[in-house]
Amino acid sequence: MSRGALARAGLIITGAFLASRILGWLRVVVLGNLFGSPEQIAELDAYYAAFRIPDLIFELVAAGAITSALIPVLSGLIEHGEKPRAWRVASTVLNLMLGTLLLLAILLFILAPSLVPLLVPGFDEATTELTVELTRMMLLSPMYLAAGSIVTAILQTQDRFAAPALAPVVYNASIIVFAVLLSPMLGIHAVAVGVVVGAAGHVLIQLPALRGRFRYSPVADIGDAAARQTFWLMLPRAIGMGANQITFLVNTALASTVAVGAVVSYTVAFSVLQIPLGVIGLPLGIVLLPTMSRALANGDEQEFGTLVVRALRLLLWVMAFIAAVGIVGREEVVDLLFGWGFDEAALAATAAALGVFLIGLPAHSMNVILARAFYSGKDTVTPVTVAIISVAVNVTISIATVDALGIRGLALGIALGAWFEATTLTILLRRKHPTIAARSVVRGGLISISGAALAAFTAAIVLSAELLPGDLGRVVTLLIELTLATGAGLTVYLLYSRLVRLPELPRAIDLGRSAIRGR
Repeated sequence: MSRGALARAGLIITGAFLASRILGWLRVVVLGNLFGSPEQIAELDAYYAAFRIPDLIFELVAAGAITSALIPVLSGLIEHGEKPRAWRVASTVLNLMLGTLLLLAILLFILAPSLVPLLVPGFDEATTELTVELTRMMLLSPMYLAAGSIVTAILQTQDRFAAPALAPVVYNASIIVFAVLLSPMLGIHAVAVGVVVGAAGHVLIQLPALRGRFRYSPVADIGDAAARQTFWLMLPRAIGMGANQITFLVNTALASTVAVGAVVSYTVAFSVLQIPLGVIGLPLGIVLLPTMSRALANGDEQEFGTLVVRALRLLLWVMAFIAAVGIVGREEVVDLLFGWGFDEAALAATAAALGVFLIGLPAHSMNVILARAFYSGKDTVTPVTVAIISVAVNVTISIATVDALGIRGLALGIALGAWFEATTLTILLRRKHPTIAARSVVRGGLISISGAALAAFTAAIVLSAELLPGDLGRVVTLLIELTLATGAGLTVYLLYSRLVRLPELPRAIDLGRSAIRGR
């Protein structure tokens, strides 16, 4: 893809991801209004905890494993003129994946009453029983999401990004609609119904874009070397994704023992962390994976190295600012986003966890690119091994700090684990691909972090100045305060970037111009 095409694809995905994140925020607000009172927040605890088992089997069997393994294989086959074979491989993966997920869903439906109490040891009997019911209802969603992920991989291999990017929008919209319309009759169960319907919509919205670009076959041809290669590539990635879920299983169990509503606060704070990752980090990784795969398939190491370094430096430049200013304004951000149904204690706990989560934001964004850099070379073992070790770091820190810090300790484990993973992956990728200028990444990151600290200091001064009259209303006051603080911090950050001549500023401007002009 040309630079302009990459930029346009990035804008398409960013726009769709932004819409999805806005709907994700609206989903939390709606659920907070419906179930966020002190009398009902235990039901919301149960709903978020019930996600853990369906998420585990989806992440273990499908999720990122599909795109990370399938895109490089399909790209290679298509590049060598073997498109019909590529579609047979995709059909094989689809058929075997859905069969496996169906068997797991049936098994876990039976075992849920035994497994769920282990996940939420701090819940009372009624909340635990509700968690079992919601878990069973949502066990169908991984099958639909897996099918949608395979369709996404097929489309992205052919540089089609719009329909896959819209799929999460449909998913979130469904949950909101069902919660609003059916909760008066079904209570929190209405949200679980919305999850399953939204997961089905996740695949259905992509099918029109697939017409003429894929031929399905009812086969399971594991004798094909390319199909076997796909599954071998998926295996370590699936193990890594499953290991990553251990963090959330352990943290959910620990949060359930902190206080009623702690699972909600932890989950909501983590969802806020996902906003910049989903709007900026993930779109860039999605767009770059096919391009990096083709660069390595063609033996162009220099192009590969340039793509990785520029992406890492650009992400560090953007995310360092967002993290620093976000930490300063965490209470105002949480109050503005979620002060519509949750009580003050829940808002304070969420803001405290968010501030710690944001420490790891730059590292999380780096890991998106670093992992895909390995995937593009058909190496899923290295990033998965590092991810498993980082899970051990996460869990160890969480267990060690939860008594003293509560859910802030859980957030600290995830943040420090992300930095461990980013550092280790950078070192290993540099050893494998010497064209990657790791020192340039480190230097650019340190300079960006220094500028972000100045921006955060500026934002803190503006927030503490109390410049506005007290009769504007809560929402208007928060919105203006955050706008002024962010604007002041951004001005300082851009001036700093220009003063020290960081190349990321002109590159970001150039990317925007390329996207608009289409070149």
